Amino acid sequence: MLRILFCGFKYEYGRPELGLSAIEYRAFYKTLEAMEGVEAEFFAIDELMRQAGRDEMNRQLIRKVQEEKPDLLFCFLFTEELKKETIAYITRKTGTKTFNWFADDHWRLPVFSRFWAPLFTMAGTTDSQALAKYESYGITNVIKTQWAANTALCKPVDDLKIERLKDSKIEDCEIAFVGKKYGNRGSYIAYLKSHNLPAEGYGKGWETGVVSFREMLEIFSQSKINLNFTESYLSWPKEIVKLFIKEELGKYSLNFQFPISNLQSLAGKRRRQIKARIFEVPACGGFLLTGDADNLRDYYEDGKEIVLFKDKNDLVEKCRYYLEHEGERQAIALAGYQRTIKDHTYEQRFREIFKVMELV
Repeated sequence: MLRILFCGFKYEYGRPELGLSAIEYRAFYKTLEAMEGVEAEFFAIDELMRQAGRDEMNRQLIRKVQEEKPDLLFCFLFTEELKKETIAYITRKTGTKTFNWFADDHWRLPVFSRFWAPLFTMAGTTDSQALAKYESYGITNVIKTQWAANTALCKPVDDLKIERLKDSKIEDCEIAFVGKKYGNRGSYIAYLKSHNLPAEGYGKGWETGVVSFREMLEIFSQSKINLNFTESYLSWPKEIVKLFIKEELGKYSLNFQFPISNLQSLAGKRRRQIKARIFEVPACGGFLLTGDADNLRDYYEDGKEIVLFKDKNDLVEKCRYYLEHEGERQAIALAGYQRTIKDHTYEQRFREIFKVMELV
């Protein structure tokens, strides 16, 4: 039995009012908890830090590792809630191996990840260019992995055996996007509507408001077309200020130490990156129409398992086409679902990590 202590936020961004975290708790921990041959326990750093403070939370983590001796401490760092000396101690002074899944290495690697990765036994990145960048810093304990879907939660609504919520905000969706309204997302939806296409946004900032996790799965499964936008939002005045200001645990300070790294981070935000949504929609049996992203074609075949669009005009044309060609749309959605179940589940990702770390 592989014993794993998962360390991350229990709530979205550490805020209970936002509900359980989509990645750390629902995707990662719930997958580990359900895996055969794995015994998983959740260490909620956000809850414990609120209750006892950062220092005591770190001491509790060390004590827990010392007392329970898990085979693996699996971390998902948000920022600097864990102390570097805590990770270093567990990695070097106990028999527990340590792993961290780094998100957003497309822009966080030069200003965050490279300072933390050497502290772990091994780390993972979803950025196709990151391994070479880590090596340029002399860091060689990082492997390439990728987002995926927890298919125990993300599945076609018919398989969930649940009735639609009586107070659901969801009607019959034609073209839907689920996510916060920021950047160009509003203009995409408005452009579709201006061309008489039935598109709606769901989430913070949209007229429909925030939807529950269950409603989100319903949208993915039942919409004719699910949209995904891959551009990063850049507020240039704010980004320029961030070149010289460092935020750590809610505190701000001047940061002139790594100007080149800050510029590299800013440049990285212009790259389009894969997010978990790209796997979650097909896992729910949904048809995905998405902007292109870093090495996306390594995971799905365009036009057969998902469909990519280039710009607003291409998006309009493809929405019209796939609304009118139901058979093709359904065939692509089915192929995307089958590919996801076959190749893109978190259980598969985690077992690959365990194998590389010689835990299995």
